[in-house]
Amino acid sequence: MTQTTVYSFKKRILSVFITILIVSSCASPEKKPKTIQPVTNEEAVLEVEQGVTAKDYLRDAKNASPEDAILLMLKAAQTYNNEKNYVKSLWLAGELIKLPLSNEELFNTYLIRAESLFALDKNKEAEAQLSLANNFIAEEDVEPNYQYYVVTAISEKKKNNNIRASNASLLAFSQNTHADNSNLMTLWSELSSLSNWELQQLKNLKPPYFEGWLDLILKANKWGDNKIIFDQKVIEFQAKYYNHPAKFIAEQLLLVSQADTPVINHIAILLPLSGKHESIGEIVQQGILAGYNDQTLLTFIDTTDLDFTTLAQRFKDEEIDHVIGPLLKPNVDEYIAQTEIQQPTLLLNIPTLGNLAYNHFALSMKREDEAIQAATVLANRNYKHPVLFATQDSASRKIAASFVSKWQELTGDLLETVQLPPNQDMQKDLKTSLDIDVSTARIRNLEAQISQKIKTENRNRRDIDMIFIAAPSQYTRLIKPFIDVNTSTYSDTIPMFASSLSHKGATEDAEIRDLSGLTFSEIPWLLESQAQNKTQYTISDQLWPNRPESLQRIFALGFDSLQIMPKLELMRDLPYLRHFGQTGELNMDKNNIISRSILWGQYNNGTVKEVDME
Repeated sequence: MTQTTVYSFKKRILSVFITILIVSSCASPEKKPKTIQPVTNEEAVLEVEQGVTAKDYLRDAKNASPEDAILLMLKAAQTYNNEKNYVKSLWLAGELIKLPLSNEELFNTYLIRAESLFALDKNKEAEAQLSLANNFIAEEDVEPNYQYYVVTAISEKKKNNNIRASNASLLAFSQNTHADNSNLMTLWSELSSLSNWELQQLKNLKPPYFEGWLDLILKANKWGDNKIIFDQKVIEFQAKYYNHPAKFIAEQLLLVSQADTPVINHIAILLPLSGKHESIGEIVQQGILAGYNDQTLLTFIDTTDLDFTTLAQRFKDEEIDHVIGPLLKPNVDEYIAQTEIQQPTLLLNIPTLGNLAYNHFALSMKREDEAIQAATVLANRNYKHPVLFATQDSASRKIAASFVSKWQELTGDLLETVQLPPNQDMQKDLKTSLDIDVSTARIRNLEAQISQKIKTENRNRRDIDMIFIAAPSQYTRLIKPFIDVNTSTYSDTIPMFASSLSHKGATEDAEIRDLSGLTFSEIPWLLESQAQNKTQYTISDQLWPNRPESLQRIFALGFDSLQIMPKLELMRDLPYLRHFGQTGELNMDKNNIISRSILWGQYNNGTVKEVDME
């Protein structure tokens, strides 16, 4: 710098600093100043010291050189965030940004502002600041630091992207020079709450130390309810990953006492066993009986016209200690209103009224859940121009709405959606959405101009890089082949995905041929895989060979409901515990809602097989 430039620079620093001192001096009484380590100009990482306040940094900035003063004021702004004084942090960073800052200083200033804005629930403005910080990484070769990953984790959590949030948390932890056991426990809590499909997606991002974290989590998922086996598995982990950050977690897991498995003597099962919903209730009943082990007494109670206010006394009289059901939403709402019923209860639907009590657990087969899983998996594959085709029936609309909502939440982009009527107009709408009709019109116009027929091929849109289909199997069999036939040989094959609604469970050659290449989500019960209970499935198929897949899902729900009963209270108390069922890999959230991780299958080479999408 020239002497004039240095003078001007110092003058601007002083002007800002005087303003800062005036504002900060009005905030709180003076405290005894802390000793601060000397600042070096080469310091690239904005690292604040423990026990040092924002005012301590501002005090030392008063007599520092201009360059050092900026770094100290940045540390003060960051410390204000740590002290939860977000408004003052935002203001101070705003004053600093007026100064001539280096790329690293600007980068840290944007991060401080983003963190403050996120804390103040100004998410849109915060994302704009984080985007500016990202530009420095992409264009100015600024290295991401600990604070960058912390703010990125906050951003991804706001968008409910558990996968990328956990990836950022792991990267932040790897750069945290002050990490302690409480940080480890927080990280373990975050990672062990992830579903299996989320863990596999996270693995693909290759965050630091994740192989060891994943090994310990999967052991806890599978063996967490068996103290003897789990301890052996933890000791195996310690031997293999003796220098892993999770070794502290392993030590804590060994200290967990043997979980008490609840004694289950008599289960009341509440199902509609008469009336218009009788057939559904009977299929759930068949699923429960398929998993029955003759060691527990079962009492089936018909919920049709049942007076739920009498149940508490009946349970007492008949010594009922656990309950499965009800199944129908109105009955679920009526049941949870009976607050005198204290028996642990697995509800087979999500209530619409009120929250679950401590002794209530809920398992549902909502198709919307698998749409959320599909949207997350596909969004993390970074498709840029996806299109969703959906028919206008109730189930397809729900799947489409959940997929679109989750896609926008994760990517910030509106998903192009084409609503297809389930009639002869479907083909017309497909042509329009793929620009096939535009291509046909161009060909006809060219033929008219040269007055002769020419050998041509329609050309579809070239911008689509992924298609998701939300439609029943009979319509998917029309949509998928039509897109295949009308995809130009000059274009790349467009990957197509669907929900389980598109999978009828049949294995006819014609259906497999029509849907060749389609990848779809499915429960283990209806997909040949290691997770499928082949023995029970074979027996069920022999007894009810013509049962449609929609009712087979209900059967699987009944089967899982009995199998998971001994684990319910353990899963509530041990969030890392999982149940590997026929409706999926089941895990419980903090609200006692049980969600499912399901599989992916694909029609290919004349077969339907499980594929790894994670």
